[in-house]
Amino acid sequence: PQLTIDDGADLVTTLHTKRSDLIGNVIGGTEETTTGVVRLRSLEKAGKLRYPIIAVNDAQTKYLFDNRYGTGQSTIDGITRATNILWAGKKVVICGYGWCGHGVALRAKGLGSQVIITEVEPVRALEALMDGYQVMPLMEAAKVGDIFITIAGNKNVIDKAHFQVMKDGAILANSGHFNVEINIPALESLAHNKRRIRPLR
Repeated sequence: PQLTIDDGADLVTTLHTKRSDLIGNVIGGTEETTTGVVRLRSLEKAGKLRYPIIAVNDAQTKYLFDNRYGTGQSTIDGITRATNILWAGKKVVICGYGWCGHGVALRAKGLGSQVIITEVEPVRALEALMDGYQVMPLMEAAKVGDIFITIAGNKNVIDKAHFQVMKDGAILANSGHFNVEINIPALESLAHNKRRIRPLR
């Protein structure tokens, strides 16, 4: 390839680790996501990024509109289609208040949910509070939430200790790039059994 168009830096990582034989003709690339930009900046800082990449996610038109409105709507839509839940009156815990978290919170609130934000970065947590949301540590939110949405770009955001205090029937969803924000192996270790609620279509 001569150009790479990536989402999450998966393609670029593969080219740099498993298929470096293909990098010779690459003149540049683009990266769409916050997670991908973080990964690529780390690669660049280590002196290992072998071609220039445009961080599309840094453009105002990307993070102010696509992240906030697009991810906000598609996250709520995906959970609704998978669960057929009524959002009004539900306590929705959103883990992470970056631009995507802003959008998910806005859409959940618009559907009548009581939105709780968990955010470890103090300025973002203050912003969530000033935007009218309840803000609390995840350990406290885990006790009261009905729906949990991770969108923090971090690993094991929701972990074993959180599962142990959640209500029966709590809904867990990840809107982040990777499936590591919810510690699924820890959840499986607590389960008495597993069953598929309904087939994916």
